[in-house]
Amino acid sequence: MKSGLRSKPWLIGGILIVVLAIVGGSVYWQQSRATPVKDVARHANQVEKQGGLSTATIKKRLQPTLSTTGIKSTQALTKTYTQQLESLSAGAAAKVITNPYQTSPLSALILVKTKAATQVTTEVVGDSKATTITHTIKGYQTSHQIGVLGLYAGRTNQVKVTYTTKAGKKTTKTYAIKTAKAPAEIGTNTLKTSTPSKMSLGTGNTKLTFAVSSQGLTYGLDAQGQIRWYATNKISHVFKTLKNGHLLILTKKTTSDSKYNALRITDYYGRVYKQYDFSGVFPTKADPKKTAVNTVIHHDVIEMPNGDFLLTVDDGSAKYVEDTMIQIDHQTGKIKKVIDLKRVLFKSAYTKYDATSRSDGKLDWFHQNSMAYDQKHNLLLVSGRNQSMILGLNYRTGKLKWILGADQKIPASYQKYLIKPAKGTHFQYNGGQHAINIVGESDSGNVLQLEYYDNNVAVTRGDLTTSKQYSIGTEVRLNQKQKTVKTTWSYGKSRGTKNFTNIVGSSYQVGQGNTLIGFGYADSGKRSEFVEVNRKTNQVVFDVNRTNFSAGDWSYRAERLSLYPTY
Repeated sequence: MKSGLRSKPWLIGGILIVVLAIVGGSVYWQQSRATPVKDVARHANQVEKQGGLSTATIKKRLQPTLSTTGIKSTQALTKTYTQQLESLSAGAAAKVITNPYQTSPLSALILVKTKAATQVTTEVVGDSKATTITHTIKGYQTSHQIGVLGLYAGRTNQVKVTYTTKAGKKTTKTYAIKTAKAPAEIGTNTLKTSTPSKMSLGTGNTKLTFAVSSQGLTYGLDAQGQIRWYATNKISHVFKTLKNGHLLILTKKTTSDSKYNALRITDYYGRVYKQYDFSGVFPTKADPKKTAVNTVIHHDVIEMPNGDFLLTVDDGSAKYVEDTMIQIDHQTGKIKKVIDLKRVLFKSAYTKYDATSRSDGKLDWFHQNSMAYDQKHNLLLVSGRNQSMILGLNYRTGKLKWILGADQKIPASYQKYLIKPAKGTHFQYNGGQHAINIVGESDSGNVLQLEYYDNNVAVTRGDLTTSKQYSIGTEVRLNQKQKTVKTTWSYGKSRGTKNFTNIVGSSYQVGQGNTLIGFGYADSGKRSEFVEVNRKTNQVVFDVNRTNFSAGDWSYRAERLSLYPTY
């Protein structure tokens, strides 16, 4: 009996073709998979030949350590207040403690016991209805540690506390809480415009305008421009509300330190929950055999969906600064990911950079100042002042998706990444921009609505015809698929050179159809101005001028945040 295959030579030939196709395809697939790896290795070697560091070296030099600084004192104070509360009898006079955790002078703690279980509402009596701050604490209790935020500085505050039973019976007590004057180094905040009914102040007027410091004191203003919160510990650049309602700040490990190398999780009362310390001891440019202490985290930190933190950092090299990101595990501090932008952009960007210079001789060729992350599409946005670029990266692979920036000095091989003006529109390309953020998306994430602060200074590239004439808060619609962009809103051009800011600045949607713009370096750094404007009418509903502050302590960002964040 003949084999079925032997009797069908055409079938044997077909099978051989299929097998060869599979084998050949497999080889091609393996080669195509290997090529990017070779490219990455080649790019890494190129970076290291130019004075960059390997990923292993970066991890070794930057690895943070978990610190107990502030945590033990927080726990000790909390224990003391709990014991004091336990010693009180129901119905007895309350115990009032101002600045209970020693770094938040406009906060207080009221310890009191009630005979019946009650819900508590606090009211810090303001100078007007719009500046009276109210907050209700969830739940019914008989033992109360009542946190109070939003006190005025330098006066005796009237704080009304209403105790409500489950049956609805209300009892109100008024407590007088005296505070000291705010530090003179905060400067002078002069109210120019205020229309509270059109401002975004949040429930109970708990939202303040926070002037986030470059290197000094961060504080919050109410609708009348009065200081209602500040921290006594120095803060640099990073001041964020986390998903759990806590604050993330960049501060010093000790008050005597010259550098900011402590990333601290705290709150508006000053309680410390966790701290990551960085040594920052890196080789110097002048003599790589010698070391000096540097600030590691320099401009921004964002909380990732899993709770980890993505930081903009110096990578520890003797040659480059402010061009690297690391992701650290929020529980251990261990570095889980490194993105070196020298491995993303073209070689000439960092080898032929001469637009700015530093006193230490290191190259600040990118100057990364902000990030935004879209988890749904695994998209990381990166803003680099000194390249006048906003980059779109695939966060998983680190690969470049697009570049929002003018086309000056862009090699031919990278032209394909450039975002172009939408057909029939004129687009002012960003120059030295800050505070990139995603405020909307459509078409399955292909179309992004972005906001950012356009300093409008052509560092390496930008709009040469308008550079240094004004700065703007702006929003744009960017089509990732078509690689096109158009401006949908902007404000600041009418203010001209007076509000041009060569460095720093921010622009954030805050609600009520409004955007809060921080002209942080107006008048060459002598003035910071905070302006809340309606995007439909361009009506200014809040405007504060800040002057007479310490040198270098201009306001890096202006943010509208709640003293009592919900989570």
